[in-house]
Amino acid sequence: MAPNTDGVSPPPVVPREIKGMAGRWPDRVWALATNVGWQAHAAAGPTPAMPGIITAASPRNAVVRWDEERGRWVEQPDLAWVCTWADGVLAMGVDGALRWLEGSDRPIPPILAEKLLWDGWNPPVLLRTPKSGDVVVRIVQSTRLDPGWWVFPRGERTADRLVWPPGVDEESVGLRTGDGSDELLAWGSLRSGERFIARRAQGSWQMLPPFWGDYGVQDLVAAPSGGLFVRSRDQASPLCIYRLGRGGDWERIPIPFHTKPGDFPSSQLVAGEEGDLWLTVDFGDHYRHQVVLYHARG
Repeated sequence: MAPNTDGVSPPPVVPREIKGMAGRWPDRVWALATNVGWQAHAAAGPTPAMPGIITAASPRNAVVRWDEERGRWVEQPDLAWVCTWADGVLAMGVDGALRWLEGSDRPIPPILAEKLLWDGWNPPVLLRTPKSGDVVVRIVQSTRLDPGWWVFPRGERTADRLVWPPGVDEESVGLRTGDGSDELLAWGSLRSGERFIARRAQGSWQMLPPFWGDYGVQDLVAAPSGGLFVRSRDQASPLCIYRLGRGGDWERIPIPFHTKPGDFPSSQLVAGEEGDLWLTVDFGDHYRHQVVLYHARG
């Protein structure tokens, strides 16, 4: 990892948990790491009985970047958060300024620059942005828009309601961006109670073979090579991964470890440009975390 302007390399960290990975794997990826240490802060001001300022410590989070050469995470102390935005990576510095880590040849989206749907300091967790630069957002409560999913065309300040396939229960929907420029991936339930998975490209929805796992879809990931993957769980394991086969069936992919039904490891699945998979798994508990990164080629 390159040194900073003072010639000092960023310090490596051992994250307790990795969240919100963004970028291109494996050589350019950033993430939010939780519980990387402790930070002191004032808990109460001085009083006549206790003239000194009372200090307390709380777990410290940090933005980190993966150092592929050394195989470790290094801290980025000048960043407060990062997120994938279209085909770039957007970050906010600790100074409150927004800037691109990748994709710097474009303006900051108005929905962020003008704080249309967010509070300014927390990353926009309910936003989904395909490579077209459109913004898809789920409104829970707003004075401007009714509850539901809305689309802000790239660079626009007004939104259109997202149109779903017939029979979709909008409140049940999970949504992710696909690999295409305007592609969206959705899963959830129909009003009839049946499950569905669908892909939206060029404004049209295509229904895909439904996933029949006991616990349904927890996450849906598309690879640039065209592969589609489901992260789920079943009665035997809290983590299962499936691939959509050419015959239209969901095929289970073996994972190189065993988890008991009582374990609930947090995990995140990312598909690389060549169809390879990156998986982070936290095998710890509320008191101790143990994060492992797995890589599967092909």
